[in-house]
Amino acid sequence: MNRAAQHLHLAQASLSQSIRQLERELKVPLFHRTGRSLVPSPAGRLLVEPARKILDDVLAAQDIMRAARELQVGSITIGTMPEMSSEAVAAWSGTFTRLHPGIRIDVQEYTSAGQLCEEVIAGNCEIGFTTFPVPNTSVATVELGVQRLLLVAPPGTPGVDPAEPLRLARLGDLPLIIRPSAVREQDIVGTLLRHEAVVPRIAAQVPNRHAQMTLVLQGAGAAFLPLRMATAASRAGAIVVETRPEVRTPFGIVHRTGRLGAAAQSFVIECKAELDRWNNRIAVLQESGLPLLAAALRADEELKTRKSDASFVDARPEPARSTPPQPR
Repeated sequence: MNRAAQHLHLAQASLSQSIRQLERELKVPLFHRTGRSLVPSPAGRLLVEPARKILDDVLAAQDIMRAARELQVGSITIGTMPEMSSEAVAAWSGTFTRLHPGIRIDVQEYTSAGQLCEEVIAGNCEIGFTTFPVPNTSVATVELGVQRLLLVAPPGTPGVDPAEPLRLARLGDLPLIIRPSAVREQDIVGTLLRHEAVVPRIAAQVPNRHAQMTLVLQGAGAAFLPLRMATAASRAGAIVVETRPEVRTPFGIVHRTGRLGAAAQSFVIECKAELDRWNNRIAVLQESGLPLLAAALRADEELKTRKSDASFVDARPEPARSTPPQPR
């Protein structure tokens, strides 16, 4: 006890009191006291590894905060793929860019998850946003959530009721606007349509999501768009409807193994926090009885106008129905 107290720069009495307090909180003895000696109890031995991990996490958090204080200038090169478009990355990185205006973000798009992983390993981009799974197991991954695709149709489209989920089997002759470059997304949608015995009618092929949404709003056809972009389309007058079965895919970040640089590490943390805030608020609003799109629209407005007040995220209203929150 005396040597431990010296190592920690504490009085021996203070260390003994801290141990007794911890034992009271855990409701289990951590040491057997034999005369003037202490021997770890079975519970005390079990605590060693979790305690080491906690201390490592505390030190890592201190390192991250120290790096955050020092972030003034620099740049981060970010890779995306067609399924994870640059406008989504921009939305998720909003808090980071406000906190670190001196850090430049360079976004580059690659053709596939495989190419993205190769560019990350080669060092041409520090982090990459991709759908999962990835074809390369030599990269580190950070899971961010599940990307949900909704059907977005032109205003006034007959047979599409935004109040009711649309069975993909009823897609019928509704013309679709697709992006051939989004191979993985096309495979997922195509597999679901084949399972429902639907042969899609392609009205147009375009290079990016913005072109898809523009053609939808002009009445050329419908498109599958991610939830965040679907909210923007809804505000512009499009009909947005959930589908059954749902179209979804997990997504996240890839980077080289080993520790990220300070700027990239802070970027990943802020992106995940931004997504968690949005998803958590949507889940709360859905529990109160709102459908998915209405919950996403309200969450957007609340998070924009109440950025400085995080307490409302955990203030859950009394639910009107008991449905488990769904990942978005």
